[in-house]
Amino acid sequence: MGWLNNRILSCEYNGVPAQAANISILMPARFRFDDLTGRTLVITGVTSGIGRALLPGLLAQGLRLVLVSRGQEELDRVRNEVDPEGERTTSWECDLAKPDAVAKLAKNLQDIPLDGVLHNAAIDPRGEFEETDDLFWMRVFQVNLFAAASLTRALLPSLRQSPCGRIVFMSSITNALGTALLSAYASSKGAVEALTRSLAHELAGTAVTVNALVPGAIRVEKETFDETSDRRLISWQSVPRRLEPCDLLGPLCLLLSEAGGGISGACITVDGGIVHPLASRSCQKGVPGTK
Repeated sequence: MGWLNNRILSCEYNGVPAQAANISILMPARFRFDDLTGRTLVITGVTSGIGRALLPGLLAQGLRLVLVSRGQEELDRVRNEVDPEGERTTSWECDLAKPDAVAKLAKNLQDIPLDGVLHNAAIDPRGEFEETDDLFWMRVFQVNLFAAASLTRALLPSLRQSPCGRIVFMSSITNALGTALLSAYASSKGAVEALTRSLAHELAGTAVTVNALVPGAIRVEKETFDETSDRRLISWQSVPRRLEPCDLLGPLCLLLSEAGGGISGACITVDGGIVHPLASRSCQKGVPGTK
């Protein structure tokens, strides 16, 4: 499998230029996991950001998608954009911040034959630790961890019936780095990674694998970075460009496919090779005795 010139190319989806639609994908050359055709994947958090940007690429692999997000109007808009005929997608409106709504969603999905679930939905409110309260933390953990755990528990019987059951969580490098003003978010993602490893062990001996993707600084439409900020972010990476949601598509499809069947309990980092300042070339060249 290879990438066409290793470049991000301009594309159109249903006549809408990718850039105008706030979508950026990597055009694949020989990037095809044929076994994904016809399989059904639940994906949460699809009306914006990484989730929205991944949809065209997942559909191009032949997957059938069950779209889950809050806000019925936005959900209908996205579904119409990526699947105008409504032949490859279904949708369920759910506010994952509400446990009762999650329980209702789980009940509605229990009888649908499924092959995988991607827990993409998350919230990342900023706040000084001393100024946050228990309600703040509970809301972050409800959306980022508890909803995913509840939904996974309910869908496991269906996933066990699949010859290639897949559970994929979305974590964040903020867990490993530690991030000011994001203590609740980073903590919730640490819990997600612990759940990934523990559940993989619990499902040993089954056809269900459990993994997590760990994105770095992925460019999404809500960010307000300018060119100066972009250059600073790029300087912290080994890969000399901003990362896009499409950079997650290949690793995700691998985990969903039979080709990724030997991977479970893994947290796969896609961060462009973030370089700690102490490990950088400029820092190490300043060490006495270094040529």
